[in-house]
Amino acid sequence: MVAALGLTGCAKEAGQESGGAKPEKVDGVSADLMADADVTVDTSKYKKDGPYTIAALTQGPFNGWGLTWDETVKYEASQNPDVGELLLLPSMGDADGQITSMENLVTQKPDAIMLNPQGRAALSASVSRAMAAGIPVIVCGNNVEGKKYVTYNDVDLYAVGYQAAAKLAERLGGKGNVILMHGIAGVDAAEAWKQAAEDAFAKYPDITIVGSEYANWSVATGKEKATALMAANPQIDGIWSGGSEMATGAMLAFDEAGKPQPAYGVDNPTNGFLRLAQEYGVEFDAFPDPPGTVAKACLETTLKVLKGEPVKKYEAIPAEGFNETNLDEHYVPELSDDFVGPLVLPMEAYIAAGLKRK
Repeated sequence: MVAALGLTGCAKEAGQESGGAKPEKVDGVSADLMADADVTVDTSKYKKDGPYTIAALTQGPFNGWGLTWDETVKYEASQNPDVGELLLLPSMGDADGQITSMENLVTQKPDAIMLNPQGRAALSASVSRAMAAGIPVIVCGNNVEGKKYVTYNDVDLYAVGYQAAAKLAERLGGKGNVILMHGIAGVDAAEAWKQAAEDAFAKYPDITIVGSEYANWSVATGKEKATALMAANPQIDGIWSGGSEMATGAMLAFDEAGKPQPAYGVDNPTNGFLRLAQEYGVEFDAFPDPPGTVAKACLETTLKVLKGEPVKKYEAIPAEGFNETNLDEHYVPELSDDFVGPLVLPMEAYIAAGLKRK
């Protein structure tokens, strides 16, 4: 059974970051996560009989990543007899809403909490309180400060952001004007990708960052920001986008302005980004942050925890990049622009979820 518990909220313009050391980055990867991947967590104290009640606090379906994540976890939970009830709580990008939900869940005491945190600093205390109450917290895409959770399942966000920027720099021959576009301020993916891009481009002194904007993982906001940046900077050679929704908006802006498309480096390529890249003949390098893969793996990890099976402190999700030369292997023409690959569920499940191309 899946219970959808909607929360009113909106994407924040400003994050809720606090002090504390940043995770260590070495040679384009997160060294602290690589160390955590070697740490085995004893989960025997969480072992109990199922079926289980699991709460999933998610980003929410305000873009393709969130929609694909939610639909995947709902389907996987419905197919697994170990899941008695899935409490789905989409936050619509609102960290404050997630804090309220976490406080309520400490009282309700589900068997486990799957958390896709919308504030890397903001959710830290809530995670600690849930864990202190004996509720295991499994973090699923986007990290939180303090690492008080049981385990974290995700790609190395910093690494894929760094690679997207480095590939773009190489494509530009190490010189030119680029703009950077970021997601929701304060969310781990947005901040990790931002840091990664800045670190990568810093190695290329002849590349000039002429604009750096938060655009909330929104196609519309990405188009608006790109239009303004084009007006202020007649020459834009490349666009790096930490989340391809904003790059999709930028492609629309350049097309509308009648200007040649720049080269792109993106994370989390959506189906819509790939469709337009194909249509416009865009050169790009893309590195996935696959919501379906993360959601499915995170549910599987949660069930391991509740069965008392050992897990790693960081369960790494593989992410292999691609470009325009093998776009056809990743674009799914049957599904809408909102879908984010790869395919994890049967095609009929995506269609039933409303993701069929119209």
